[in-house]
Amino acid sequence: MGRKGFIEGREFVLFIHGAGGGQYTWSFQKGFFEKYFNPIIIELPGHGESGGEGENEIGKYAEHVYGFLKALNLSKVFLVGHSMGGAIVQTMALTHPEVIKGIVLVGTGAKLKVLPMILNEIRENFEETVKRINQFAYSRKSSNDLIDKGMIGMMRCRPEVVHGDFSACDRFDVMNELEKINLPTLILCGDEDELTPVKYSQFLQNRIRGSWLEVLSGAGHMVMMESSLAFNETIRAFIEEVLKGSRIQGS
Repeated sequence: MGRKGFIEGREFVLFIHGAGGGQYTWSFQKGFFEKYFNPIIIELPGHGESGGEGENEIGKYAEHVYGFLKALNLSKVFLVGHSMGGAIVQTMALTHPEVIKGIVLVGTGAKLKVLPMILNEIRENFEETVKRINQFAYSRKSSNDLIDKGMIGMMRCRPEVVHGDFSACDRFDVMNELEKINLPTLILCGDEDELTPVKYSQFLQNRIRGSWLEVLSGAGHMVMMESSLAFNETIRAFIEEVLKGSRIQGS
């Protein structure tokens, strides 16, 4: 894939979906971000249109993303990661900070334990479990239409890929390493997130020097869909502040 379609002089913003996610995760972001930046919405191996197998370790997914940036010859990009994608972004901020200009952590945490029941049920009863995960993923105020879209999106992944994703989340833990992250950081979550509660985001903010936390009201775990206008504008403002130099590393 060449760099055609990108507009010279614009910042690159790479979006990384969560467990069982894909392009659909960012369906409310693409059009907005195309007006200001060069957004790239990737699908991890085994997800959506992307071939290959999934992984069961966050570090391996982080290396895929790093390899993707290298293949496109991109450096100094903004990374936006949701849930498992946020774990991937934290890992990259620790292992490859030189290719990153700033990070946005969405509905995620420094540790992402998964209920053993969920891990078992993904294998035993995939459709029912995907339904349950998606019911928890949205605010009670969200439309059934939005929840159905989430279910359909996740069902496009094979059960073993979704199981690998949740296993990777379950093993993830950088609680003792967060203080080493030294990049401009925005943390975003919904006030009704039941999968990664607000306290997860508060922990990130307390440990990542100079980070900025925004809690969006009336949204659950899928905050980028549920409060898309506020979500998009908050990220745009963050990127612009980083570019102006008013959010310096560790300030």
